[in-house]
Amino acid sequence: MFLKNYWYVAAWPEEIGEVPLARTILGEPIVFFRTAAGAPVAFEDRCCHRSAPLSLGRVVDGDQLQCGYHGMTFDADGKCVAIPGQTAIPPQARVRKYPVVDRWKFSWIWMGDPALADEAKIPQVSFNTDPDWSFVGGYLRFDCHYQLLVDNLLDLTHETFLHAKTIGNEHVANTPLAKVKANDMSALAVSPLSRVVNERPSVTAARWMLDIDPPPLYAATGGYGERQDKVDRWQLLHFEPPSHVWLDAGVATAGTGAPDGDRGAGITHILYDGITPETEDSTHYFWSFPRDYKTDDAAITEMLDKGVYNTFLEDQEMLERQHALLRANPDATLVDINVDRPATQARRLVDKLLTEEAGAGQSAA
Repeated sequence: MFLKNYWYVAAWPEEIGEVPLARTILGEPIVFFRTAAGAPVAFEDRCCHRSAPLSLGRVVDGDQLQCGYHGMTFDADGKCVAIPGQTAIPPQARVRKYPVVDRWKFSWIWMGDPALADEAKIPQVSFNTDPDWSFVGGYLRFDCHYQLLVDNLLDLTHETFLHAKTIGNEHVANTPLAKVKANDMSALAVSPLSRVVNERPSVTAARWMLDIDPPPLYAATGGYGERQDKVDRWQLLHFEPPSHVWLDAGVATAGTGAPDGDRGAGITHILYDGITPETEDSTHYFWSFPRDYKTDDAAITEMLDKGVYNTFLEDQEMLERQHALLRANPDATLVDINVDRPATQARRLVDKLLTEEAGAGQSAA
């Protein structure tokens, strides 16, 4: 089951153009195209005539999508406006249209009730377009349930073991979380993520690692002070349903006051994870990784782009094999440990909202 009345990342805006784009989201086939005026459009990828995939059709007259099977043509609202060989058009000849919006370098889709699609509820990812931050981003498709990606991002102790060559060292696994609370944003008060904070249900957590060795990725980029042999490192996590995760991750020269919010002596990355279920067994994973230092350094941008991608490839192999084992033995007993607290709270929150959404749907019916 998936939460429907939420915004999900659907695509990069440049993916949506004059050629129809097919993508499955929350188990539903969707076709995207862009009008001549540049507006993104999303339909159910199923013609109302014989259920032919509209993604095998073509855009005509700038704003209309023509089915590639029998030529029925639909305007940008999903209404059929032309049928070859006849003038009468059945009033029920239309396809479902989904709200879709370009913002923060992503294209977002609302899969639930269109009347509830408030653009003000699009997750805040303004770091992607902030001129004071330098952007990198990417995409991978995972053959696993989306909640395994959320779990993975809310338990960063795996960095010590899975990502030892890039972002992990022993300090991550050996430093307990300082705080894990639902709907408590105080852990983000010293973070740029404070501008993401709103009144929506959420889970936050914080980890401060003081006077430690810098992990390989930070040691390679530098830029966080004259003394770089020891650093103070932080990981501030924020989860919002259905599947959005932010991470404020950075380092500063040891002893320069990072836990109190002094970012002038350090460097910061904001990792945003747009995790969009494709099916119960597969997930679209979009991410952005802007930084606030050496923003014009093309070499660092290229290094981070490749480094983050390769890091997520390590996650992909682990999570896909984990998913396969869970599917093969769904009744296996799993033991929770302390590091599972953020992921456990996130799952409980989603379960609660699923129950509420299902109840609201039954009441409306």
